[in-house]
Amino acid sequence: MRNVRREPFRYGWIWLVYVLLYAASVPWYLPADTRPAIWLGLPYWALISLLATAGIAIFTVLVIRSFWDDTDPM
Repeated sequence: MRNVRREPFRYGWIWLVYVLLYAASVPWYLPADTRPAIWLGLPYWALISLLATAGIAIFTVLVIRSFWDDTDPM
C-alpha cells in the first residue's frame, strides 16, 4: 500500500509557497502608470515574472524529489 502520509498535497505550507510564487509571477502589484525600468534588456516586470516562474519550477522539482512517494504499489 502507498504511503499517503508523504504525499505533497497533505502539507499546507507547500500550497502556500505555490500561491506566493504564482502571485509574484503576475505583475499586478506593480504601478501601472510608471515607465518600466529596463533590467538586463527586459522590462523589470518581465524579469520578475521570469524569476518567479523559474522559482515555481525549482520548487516543484524539490517537492517531487522530497515528498512524492514513487514506489510501485504492486
